[in-house]
Amino acid sequence: MSTSSKSIEADVGILGKNNDATLHDTEKSDIDIEDKDDGPMIASRLDVYNALKNAKFIGSSSFGGKADGTMTIPALPPMSGLFVHDIGRISLPIAPSQANTLKAHSWKTNDDVFTNIYQVEAHSIDIQNPFWDASLSKLVKTVAFKFGIRPDNLSAKLDMLLHMEKGSSIDWCSNVEEDENIIGSMLIQLPSIFTGGKISVFDGDEDVDEENEADFITSFNMGESNNEAEFACHFVCHYSDCQYEIEEITSGSRVLLRYSLLYNGNDGVIPTADLLHKSVVPLKTSLTYLPRADRMILVPLGHDYSPSSLTLSGIDALAPDHRAKAESIRLAGGNNWTVLILNAFNTYTTRSEREREVNGQSKFQTAALYDSQGKKVDHTWMKKILSFNPLEGEVANNRERMLLSTSARLVDNWGKRKSRKTKTLHHGGYDSDSPYGYGYDYHTSYEYTSTYKATFLLAYDMDSVFELKCVEASKGTLSGRILRNDGVIAAVEEVVKKQDYSMLGRLLEVVEFKEELRFDTSTCRKLLEMMVNSLDIDNECDITSLASRILGALSTSAEPDSLLWNTIVSAVRKFKWCELRKNVSSLLCDESRKKGDSRRSRISLTVFLNRIDFCIKLTATKAKDESNFALKCISHSIDDLAGTDLRGISYGMENLPEMKKLDSMVVEHGWKAMAEVVKHSLEFYSSNAPERVQYFIGMGRHISKFHGNHSCNITLDAMTTFAATFSSKMQKFPDHNLRESLVSSSLAESLIISIQVVIDHGEQNDMDLVGKKITSQRNIFSSFLKRASELSHNSTEPQTFLLDLLNKLFMQQSIEINAEASCVCPPSMRSSCECRWNVVSPDNSTEDNTKVSPSLHVNLTLGANPHLASLKDKDGRFPLHYAAARGVYETVACVFEENPKAAIVCDPLTGLYPFMLAGSNGNAAAAFELLLSDPNLVLGGIPADEDDEEKDRKRKRSPSM
Repeated sequence: MSTSSKSIEADVGILGKNNDATLHDTEKSDIDIEDKDDGPMIASRLDVYNALKNAKFIGSSSFGGKADGTMTIPALPPMSGLFVHDIGRISLPIAPSQANTLKAHSWKTNDDVFTNIYQVEAHSIDIQNPFWDASLSKLVKTVAFKFGIRPDNLSAKLDMLLHMEKGSSIDWCSNVEEDENIIGSMLIQLPSIFTGGKISVFDGDEDVDEENEADFITSFNMGESNNEAEFACHFVCHYSDCQYEIEEITSGSRVLLRYSLLYNGNDGVIPTADLLHKSVVPLKTSLTYLPRADRMILVPLGHDYSPSSLTLSGIDALAPDHRAKAESIRLAGGNNWTVLILNAFNTYTTRSEREREVNGQSKFQTAALYDSQGKKVDHTWMKKILSFNPLEGEVANNRERMLLSTSARLVDNWGKRKSRKTKTLHHGGYDSDSPYGYGYDYHTSYEYTSTYKATFLLAYDMDSVFELKCVEASKGTLSGRILRNDGVIAAVEEVVKKQDYSMLGRLLEVVEFKEELRFDTSTCRKLLEMMVNSLDIDNECDITSLASRILGALSTSAEPDSLLWNTIVSAVRKFKWCELRKNVSSLLCDESRKKGDSRRSRISLTVFLNRIDFCIKLTATKAKDESNFALKCISHSIDDLAGTDLRGISYGMENLPEMKKLDSMVVEHGWKAMAEVVKHSLEFYSSNAPERVQYFIGMGRHISKFHGNHSCNITLDAMTTFAATFSSKMQKFPDHNLRESLVSSSLAESLIISIQVVIDHGEQNDMDLVGKKITSQRNIFSSFLKRASELSHNSTEPQTFLLDLLNKLFMQQSIEINAEASCVCPPSMRSSCECRWNVVSPDNSTEDNTKVSPSLHVNLTLGANPHLASLKDKDGRFPLHYAAARGVYETVACVFEENPKAAIVCDPLTGLYPFMLAGSNGNAAAAFELLLSDPNLVLGGIPADEDDEEKDRKRKRSPSM
């Protein structure tokens, strides 16, 4: 038997030897893993609960410490009143003279195991202190809990007194009991002065390898190391089938009382260290291989312990079964596991009268945390990560749950209801009897709020506090979805501040294990920047590995932004492409990263451009592997973009960043590298426009600006496509959204720029559709005309846009005789609404007054800008030419009145006079009026072609012929 051991002092609420071997620790585990080639074992909280529930005997095979009442161990009186027959009262610590007398009246054992041990039988001993027996009973009760036995089933019987002096020792041995009810022994050391004499207990079995024996030895110094043995009683107890030794006393002497521990249970099974070991292995295994981020568990006790009882008695206030669970966790977990007692509330709200309605909602609140001595523990961080959600099974997305549930209803863990309140709710609803939807149909319902109180055991691993804090997250009130990983964000800040790579490794293990805690783009970038800026050349390989793992820990729901991609470029340049290729490839090619929700792809234009920007920068490294990879990714990204359909998504932004990004990329990388990207980007931009006014008119503004900066056939095609798309979509714009756009200066400017694109690059049909929408309601037309006039005055060519509007959008439009069709106002408001062209006066509502001139919009335009009729456009045409070619009689008359001289000017495009254009338009009345303005236009007939006149002259014969 090896004599090396781990030393342990008195129980301070954390029991058992240090067996906290984990996946991350270097210490050897006391659990033999047969197949170590399958990777590390990982347990779950469900394994812990099942092991705790199924264990028959859970406890420690040895236990000891100082019995002075300062810890969880009850106090034994240091003045025991020890009386030995034929000697009398023994003073403690024992004096040399009394020691000699005691040896003279005892029998000495000296053999291969026992060296210079003096013994006095129990019948010759009296303990005269009246408080001794009561204190001993409390100590035996505590020992029972540690041994995993119900306190009522364990008692102690004094066997003998042992005296040890310099040179005394006991070699490794175990007790052979004649009485089968004796399951162990307890040595109580009375106040003594000595050195040496350490007591060690081996609680392994015969299968333990010799090289691992030290891991199964627990040592007790019995107060010798800190000189406390002189002033207090110390004790050590163990099962009978455990081997123990007492090392040699090097000076002084000690007095020990040996008690036999008797088991009087009637379950037919006598507990032993061997049974205990086999029973505790599953729980110890579960806790040992529990991932660090899960090393906090809640165990419901099904009872509500009062704060006063917990404060007064601490862990001793718990019922035997509950105390046994606490001791089991403390034993199996080892020195680093702390067990606290938690009081909590559950406010359970439902609209059903049944007490345990499944569809109710629970709101949890922690009341207080107590340690084993009953002192309140203020651990704010623990309250932030506590989860009272029940754990019904091993489900991947339920790893944050830490409470064992006995059924599908959470209230089963909370016992009986403590109180209940009823709240009356009044609801208003849509009144179906109202023709306009106004009015409410009220009804009443009741909400029942029940309050439950319960006590739980809260156990956690102190060495895993960093990992546990990483689990803290802000969640949605109703959905419960994680909105922000507060714990991970705080951990990243700490890692960056301390430049602690070891802590970074621990953080990476947490986020790699829990998908929901993975990095967002910001935290990933901060860590990667730290690695890029690292100057630790000695650990370059480790830092490179960490950098790769950081990329791999980016959440699949987080798409890198431009800042992160740039940081990745820097990381590739520092750590080389071969080291980061795998995880970088995953960012670009993993199909799970291309999927957004169940309906749509995540490859938006912004994502596409960021990826392309990264790939082009990657090709700049001139490395063959990197360049080939980048070119393939560009091709794949273009295919991904082509297969993306984002129509219907409301972006909610007018100032779209995509075109700015595209423009900056063209400037940075050059047109040759970007031509194909620009083409597909502009095609995607137009084809995926959502049905929203603000977005679409913003798109027109940015495409127009991009065309101005990089004019070419690609951008020209994009302008033409936008013109056609905009005109068709404008018909679907809700009128109120169009009016709202005209209220905002920036939106109004974008709208006008978009319409200018239609005028410059659209077909006549596109212009007709836009003009029809603008003139559909009077208030829309008035607002638009006002904005157009304001913006025209601020432009370099003030009248050009207004002239184009008049000629190409307004002339062909005709105000409807009855414009009520487009009015959506309630009937009671239609007499004074501003959207109708014909406003009816309440006291004068004859049919004639409900009609307006079809050219009212042209009249209003020329009224605000009368000189427009006298201006030629870039084609040399007057407004009268446009009016005559496509307008109604009233429109022609209105324009002619403003500029009658234009009637005698020939149209440079068709070669026809205005009256001719009106006639070809089927507008005979307008043609006649225009002709009357100057009948000389037809005096010589229609001019012949000059070539025809020359031929006639050649054919003309002389009269003499």
